[in-house]
Amino acid sequence: MAKANKSLLSSVFKSRLINSGESSIAVDIAGTSQAVKELLRSENSSPGTAQDLEKVPLSDQVSNLLNATAEKSSSEKKNILKVPIFTSDICLRPKELSHDMKEKKRVYKKNGFTRRFAKIYRDSAERLGTEAVFEVFDKVSKDMSLTEYNAMIGVYLETAERSNDLGHALEHIEKAFELLKSMRDRGFPVEERVYGPLLGYLIDMDMVEEFHSFKDVVAEASPVSVERLGYYEMLLWIQLGDGEKIEELCGEIGGSNGGSLSVLQESYLLALCERDQKDHLQRVLENVDITEVHSSDLLGKIIGYLARYSLDSVARKFLLELRESEEGVKNVSDLISIYSTCIPNATVKDIILKFNKMHKELDVTPTSTSYGKLVKYSCDSNEVVTALDIAERMSKAGLIISADILQSLLHAVDEVLELTLVRRIYSIMLTENVKPNNDNFRSIIRLCTRIKDFKRAYKMLGMLKNFKLEPNSAMYNCILSGYFREKDVGRALMVVKQMKKAGVKPDSITYGYLITNCNQESAITKYYNEMKEAGVHVTKRVYMSLIEAYAASGNFEKAKQVLLDPDVPAKSQNELKSVLMSALASNGKMADAFSIYEEMKKARCHVEPKSIISLIEYADPKGELDTLVQLADDLQDDNSWIDGFFRMILFAVRNRKSSTILDVLKQKKVRLSRKDIHVENKFNEVFWAIAESEPTEVKLGMDLLRFLKEELGFVPSRKCLDFLMHACVNAKDMENGLLVWKEYQSAALPCNVLSFLRMYQVLLAAGDLEGANALVSEIPKDDKDVQHIIKESQIVFSLTPKKKLIVSPNKVGKDWLV
Repeated sequence: MAKANKSLLSSVFKSRLINSGESSIAVDIAGTSQAVKELLRSENSSPGTAQDLEKVPLSDQVSNLLNATAEKSSSEKKNILKVPIFTSDICLRPKELSHDMKEKKRVYKKNGFTRRFAKIYRDSAERLGTEAVFEVFDKVSKDMSLTEYNAMIGVYLETAERSNDLGHALEHIEKAFELLKSMRDRGFPVEERVYGPLLGYLIDMDMVEEFHSFKDVVAEASPVSVERLGYYEMLLWIQLGDGEKIEELCGEIGGSNGGSLSVLQESYLLALCERDQKDHLQRVLENVDITEVHSSDLLGKIIGYLARYSLDSVARKFLLELRESEEGVKNVSDLISIYSTCIPNATVKDIILKFNKMHKELDVTPTSTSYGKLVKYSCDSNEVVTALDIAERMSKAGLIISADILQSLLHAVDEVLELTLVRRIYSIMLTENVKPNNDNFRSIIRLCTRIKDFKRAYKMLGMLKNFKLEPNSAMYNCILSGYFREKDVGRALMVVKQMKKAGVKPDSITYGYLITNCNQESAITKYYNEMKEAGVHVTKRVYMSLIEAYAASGNFEKAKQVLLDPDVPAKSQNELKSVLMSALASNGKMADAFSIYEEMKKARCHVEPKSIISLIEYADPKGELDTLVQLADDLQDDNSWIDGFFRMILFAVRNRKSSTILDVLKQKKVRLSRKDIHVENKFNEVFWAIAESEPTEVKLGMDLLRFLKEELGFVPSRKCLDFLMHACVNAKDMENGLLVWKEYQSAALPCNVLSFLRMYQVLLAAGDLEGANALVSEIPKDDKDVQHIIKESQIVFSLTPKKKLIVSPNKVGKDWLV
């Protein structure tokens, strides 16, 4: 934001503070309560509203009032502060916030205090416009509770953050400020989860005067926050690059006073660490007694900073001092793990070596928590086997393996799709030093069923009693879904019987699986009625299951009627329509599915991305590609667009519509070239489809390879070239096979055994027996599978007529020239 705009922003804000006055929101609660009753009467509320008002939550009062306000015309909406709105076309472009500041915002928005109240406000603002909503909330603000204040402040901040208009954003920040003052005047405390995101926004926008106005109100409302506010003040001067102010605050840190650092001093230090203020930090840390740092979080930040700048000697000095102190010694092992994992550009192997070396040098024994940090880091780096090795080492050392450590391992196994590694986790579970929870058991059972190891899944159920845990429906549901995935209906139904025998009641997910896998209407009705008789709540997932089951059984009218059930929540209608669309498309009713889509699109309803993708996936092979291109373009977020777009490309390859593929790709060149969009694996799928097509479209593959290199600037992956070489085998195309072989060298991909075998097959298929024999002599034959492939290739291509040689057989597999 330009300096002129910043100063204008400050002056407008200041003038509004003066004009609005401190009493813009009154605090007479009793009077307001009566006023709200009168207001609701005057707004045509339903009979009995006023007399029952004491029993009605404020959020419901507001909801009723907003519905009444909806009848007003837009010309009646007014600005309750009676100040002109400052408009600007300048786009607010917040600077990059620190990781921790973003975390604070996420937590603030995620926890949300009173979600229902906030949702009422958001929905109403969208329908009526913010000015009308301001007017309504001003009328009832004096009866607001603390949670409702917090929710409204959160909505005002979110609106300001999303706004592209400077004045509009300022208007909402001012409203938040008024609410803060009202909270202060009514004696409500202002917590950091409320004021933190507000101050963070002001810091990011370089709004100095506004920052101090907010800070002063927070300090008056919550005197206990005064020292913590120093953190945000330091962030402000760092953001502005005001070295003099930073040094002034740094001057208050350091020097031994015989006790812990104050909260204010630690707040300043924390901000310096989070924003990597290397020069200031080095000077401050020279005067700080590390044993006086009370906060373990701050200790971790300091050690992490030292690791990022490879300040080993300083880190070792601090850790030695902590080891000798009574309180600090218990943190040393954890701090070593933080130091090791914060070293820049280090491999997991290097980090483990550093971890072991520092423990040995400092004569410190690793703890469960420090090992746990190492396990999590390895899992996050997809080094799952290494993480399992560490966990097993912990077990042998008699250290506790917590539920969090187990969950990190299970999540990583799932992420990298090395599902068989769950057996090693199962072995770890058999040891005495494991403290699992129900979620761990559910995850292990689910992974066991995915590798079809149902025996081990049942063993996990039997192990629960060893840890004083009880089986639950989620565990049985994993086994149930596993059997349904394997189409083993008999065993799936047996799981339900076992579930009931164990005293575990089937839940809505259980009945959802049962209904989804029915192929007869009578069975669907049976399970649905059984569920209602058992008192199980009919969830959105159950309605989805009904739609999918009816569609799969061919009863499409029944599937459509599910949406007409009066018990279906209105808020679920669009999502259920999307499910109906997918169900119709996957069961051959594309015309009906498209009709629903066009209806929803015309009504501007949200359509689930996976439902749009299903229209592409199950499209009529004789249909027009342009329709599918438009469907892909209707997908808003990048991940969904990538999925839909490449499914459309795969559809074109498989249905012989390749003539337009390159034109479509060129139209989307700019989007495909973006750095934040990763499409390499998607192109690999396209090359695989080309290799499997009949007849094989090698020309399309070569054109696509050129597009990747010349238009997108990509280096072809090994998989891409392997699939393309396979296509050349199927097409018996030696000329393009030789070109692909050269691409391995151009892409700096050393030719491995599989590359040689595919080139060997190309030569055999094309009838170049002499070149094939020269190449096969260079292939290592120690592996029996390699010997088998060579033998089978000779049999398959033995009757291929011989072609004229176009290569030098002495240079096969090396630097050959065509």
